[in-house]
Order: sequence, then C-alpha cells, then structure tokens
Amino acid sequence: MTIAGIVLAGGKSSRYGKPKMFETYQNKYFYQHSVEALKQNSLSPIVISTNEKLIPSFRQNDVDFIVEKETEAYQGPLFAMYNALSKIPHADWYFVLSCDIPFITSAFVEKMICLTENGQYDAIVPIQSGNIHPLLALYHHRSLAKMEQLLAKNIRKIRLLLDEISVLTVPFSAEEEVFININKPQDWRKYE
Repeated sequence: MTIAGIVLAGGKSSRYGKPKMFETYQNKYFYQHSVEALKQNSLSPIVISTNEKLIPSFRQNDVDFIVEKETEAYQGPLFAMYNALSKIPHADWYFVLSCDIPFITSAFVEKMICLTENGQYDAIVPIQSGNIHPLLALYHHRSLAKMEQLLAKNIRKIRLLLDEISVLTVPFSAEEEVFININKPQDWRKYE
C-alpha cells in the first residue's frame, strides 16, 4: 500500500494579510512542520501543492511540487486537493495536511496512518470537540471520482465531499494542539 503526503500551501492567506505558510515556529516555516511530520512517517512521494506566485518563496528541494497555474489558483481547498491527488496516480491513500498547522506531529500522522488498514473507508478524518478537520486527513484514491463530480458542478466545499463518501471519523481530545491552525496574526501572537 502506498501513501502519498500532500501539503496544501497555495491559498491567499487573506485573513492573515501575507502568506502565512512562511511564518516561522522553532526556526522552521509553518509548511515545513507539515512536511516533516509526513517525512518522519516515510510517506512517498511528499508533495507541496502551491501556485505560480508563491513557488519562488519555497526553500525545499527534497519534495516534489505541484504548481497551479494562475488560472487554477485560489479555487479553494477541494480544488487544490483534487488537483494534487489527480497528479499522483499510483498512490492508494493521500495524507493531506494544510500549511498553517505548526504544532503538527509525526505521532499524529502515524496514528492516522494505522487506520488505513481498514480498506472500507474513502476518507479518515479527525474530529475534535465536534469540529471535523478535513485538511488533516487521509483520502483514498477512490475519493477522486467524487471530487471530480462535485467540482464539475462547481461545488467547492470539502464538507459536501465528506457527505458523499464513506468516512471514518477519529476522535481526539480537546487538549490536542495538533489542530491549532493559524488564520489571523492575532491567532499566532497567542502562541509565539
């Protein structure tokens, strides 16, 4: 079984005011924490999905890049996921992580990967305090067809994808910091 790792790092960061994936925590860019958590679990390939405007700012030469053209950029995470997953055809599973989760750990990734042995699900998604986290989740290759169908209807919400496929939700405690994502500068000031 092959599991690819994908870091989504092509958004506008409009609430943050600048590309938040290049903020630093413990001397690493935010996106590098996601890359490291995937690498420590030997996922292959590991891919950063971004766009033409942001690609010059990345300083990572040990991963692959999928670069959205200007006409494809900023169409939301469902499009970004589909675009990346569809360009890695030989994986059984795809571990998708966002680029704004500096507290992500390899232990979290390992725990989620262990659940892929049960092949009946199309997605394995963590849930914490009633909040589902689809950008820290695993998607089976089977889910690509449903993503394509939704995008063809101009449906862009990942939650609507999850309503259409077989999902295993994995509960995590309210204290788990892995799920802290940084959307605004004031969010980050709390943790800096």
